[in-house]
Formats: sequence, structure tokens, C-alpha cells
Amino acid sequence: MYLGVDSLSLDSILREDRNRMAQQLSTIRHTLDELQAEAAESYHYEYHKGGSDTIIYSMNLCRDTTRYASKHHNANHPTFYSDEYLYFNYQPYHDVREVGATLQYTVHTPNPGPQAEKNSLESLTSGIARLFIQNKIKPRMAMWRHDKTYSDSIHAVDSKDFESRIIIGGNGLEGVTHAQIFTVPREQEEKARQFYDEISRMALQFTEGNLDVLYRYNYLTFDESYWGDILTCYYDETTSYSINMRRNESGFHFVIANTKGMEWFPVDWPSIKTFVNGKVSYFKGMEPKKDE
Repeated sequence: MYLGVDSLSLDSILREDRNRMAQQLSTIRHTLDELQAEAAESYHYEYHKGGSDTIIYSMNLCRDTTRYASKHHNANHPTFYSDEYLYFNYQPYHDVREVGATLQYTVHTPNPGPQAEKNSLESLTSGIARLFIQNKIKPRMAMWRHDKTYSDSIHAVDSKDFESRIIIGGNGLEGVTHAQIFTVPREQEEKARQFYDEISRMALQFTEGNLDVLYRYNYLTFDESYWGDILTCYYDETTSYSINMRRNESGFHFVIANTKGMEWFPVDWPSIKTFVNGKVSYFKGMEPKKDE
């Protein structure tokens, strides 16, 4: 979504996006074509019409046939599930000017035990906090909670209270998030860029360990990221951990969030100290301006 630009500027932005996507797609397809020769089983589908493309790759890269399953989705396109599998989906959405792409690679790693996993996340959190504190940026502690009654009442509507609502599992919609928020002033963009790069490096290093959590790491640069979902970890269907960045007119806001239940981020979360079922309190000096 692009706000505040005219149609000519929007066309230019979309054209640049398409060119960048085409280059990325070429690199991805070259790699996937090579992997197909090594896959135990693979599927490849393409459809081209009127300048729009649909391209799907699905591969089972595991040789152990006892740890394998497959499912069919979207007009019988198979997805393979094993100790190592890959899925890529590239297709237009909304209209042919925009495309969506998903590249998922999953590999099973040995279970290091709950204590090693816990210490790894604690180490990552303390490392990020130390990075900011060394630069004299103190955290703001926040708590955002939505109970079952409130959550059920707004689940089916487009609530204006939340910027992001992540629903996982089937154990109810309620949740509570405890967060640390670090803010870099808007005029210190280069410093924020350095923080973003270092946090991304630390998060990627964390994923290289032996983990028994489902995680998602986003390979985005500082310039590509507006809502910067850097890392998300899911212990199970009720507990998650995430590192995000948000930029707005007041600065660059980094958050470390620990959630029990469903993770819902309130609108203007960098300013919100508490959110409890729609009732909001703000950090001092960050209250919304009253209309004149």
C-alpha cells in the first residue's frame, strides 16, 4: 500500500517493484531448478496469461520415506511434508499489477532440550537490550491484553483497535503480550539503520542453533521494511516471541514481544503502555494530540 502519491509516481514505484521482483524470481528459479535434480520427489507448475504468471515448486528433499506425508491444495497442487521440504508459490493478487510470493523451507533439527532453547532466547533478548542500553536508549515496558469475551466480540469484524492480529491454533482468541519498546528519534535514521542491521544479524545467528521451535525470519533490508517483522518464534499454539520494527513520524520503534495466547498488536503500539480489552493508557508525553 502506498499513501500520498499520485498515479504517475505509483506507476513508477510499481514498475521498480516489478523489476526487482523479476530479478529475484530469476535467481530463485535458477536455484530451485538445480534442487529439483536432487529432490526425492518434486512438483513444478506454471501458468502464463496476459502478462501475469503463476509459478509453483514443491519438493521433498528428505530421503527417509518413513518420515513423509503429502497434501494437495489449490487445484491438486501437492505440498510435501517431511524432515526437509520446500514450497514456492508466485502468483498475481488483487490485479495483475501486483504479485505475491511465498518461499518456505522447512528442516527438522535435533531437540536440544527446553533449557537450551530458553537460554538461547534469553541470550538474544539480553543482547538486543544491551545494544540499546549501551547507546543510552532505555526500554519502555508495555502490556497489551484481550480476554476471551472481548476477542470473540470483534473477531469477525475489522477492528480499528489493532494494527496486526495473528491467529494460530484453535485454543481460543484471547492473549496477553508483554513488550519492551526501544525508540530511536526520527532524525537519527542512520543510527536506526545500524540497529536494524545488527538486530537482524543477531536474530539470524539465533536461527542457526539447534532449535525445537517453529520460527520465521524475514530477509528484509532496513529500506524494504516499514512494518519490520524481523523474527517470530512459536513454541506451541499458545506461546510466541517476536522482534519487530515500526517507523512513524516520531521515530523508529523496535519491540521485543512475548505473548501467551494470540498476538494482537494495537494501533499506535509504540505509544501504548497498556491495552486491556479496548481501554488504553499511553506513555507519558506520547498521548495522541487532541483535534483543535
